[in-house]
Order: sequence, then structure tokens, then C-alpha cells
Amino acid sequence: MTGFAGVDRSGSLIAIAALASLCLSHHAEAAGRSAPSIYSAEWSGGVLGRNWGGDVVAEAARYVGSGKFTSLPGAWCADAVSAWLRATGKPPLANRMAAAALSYGPRSNGSPGDLAVFVGRRGYAYHVGVVVADLGSEVEIVSGNWDHRVARAVVSRRGLIFVRT
Repeated sequence: MTGFAGVDRSGSLIAIAALASLCLSHHAEAAGRSAPSIYSAEWSGGVLGRNWGGDVVAEAARYVGSGKFTSLPGAWCADAVSAWLRATGKPPLANRMAAAALSYGPRSNGSPGDLAVFVGRRGYAYHVGVVVADLGSEVEIVSGNWDHRVARAVVSRRGLIFVRT
């Protein structure tokens, strides 16, 4: 049986850590504090040395509800993904475009921690986020610049290309 983090019950610590982080993030925001630093690596390494993508998922989840946290101009979904990758010890995307995620790693089936690249009918990549949960014909993602905030969304797998981190 799989859960929030897409792992069996022995990996439930990832889900608990992600939810606790999310609650703490919202508590900090309500208290008037800023979002965590984009260079923070507190969640790096996964749980008990295992890595199911939970480190990137937990890092992204910490930002849910926050606004743009980079000073760079323009669209910032790829900037957010790069910050979360960097904070978990992984290289950032090659540039600030969502299309850069297409060459980040091998294609995947959309497991938690993978990148979800939104691709239009003509093959143009226009948005990128991190897969949080596999829901069958849909996936839950966390992405930056979703209605000008970092947000969770459940989206259809159609029109998405998944890339392993």
C-alpha cells in the first residue's frame, strides 16, 4: 500500500516529515516570519539514508503558501525547482526555463520527487513542478508561480512529461 510519499508503510516517516514541515511553514507565515532560505538543506539526504524523492518533496512542501522567493524577474517556476534541488544537494536546472527540466535526467513514470514538466500541444514546455504523490491518472504536484504562489495542485497526467531527479 502506498501513501502520500508514494512508498510503502515503512516509508511513512517521509510523509510525516513533509506534513510536519508544511504545518511549521504555515505557522511561521502566520506569525509574520519569512519563508525558509532557498539555500537551506535541513531535509537533505532523505529518511534513514533512503531516498525516495522525499527530500525534494519535503523541501518543496516547506514553501507551500509562500509567494515569489527569488529576486529574479519574470516567471519563476523553474527558479523554485532549482532552489529545491540545490537545497537537497542536487544540481539546479541548466537555466531559468521550464524546458530545462526536460534534459535534467531520464524520463520517468511520475513518482514522488520527480519533475513534472507541463508541455503544450506543440511540444513547448511552459511550467515545471515536483511530483508529491502518484494518484493513478493524476499526480499531485508542488510548484512555484502557480497563481503567483507556491502551491499544491492535483493535475491530469495528460500533457505532462516526468523526469527523474
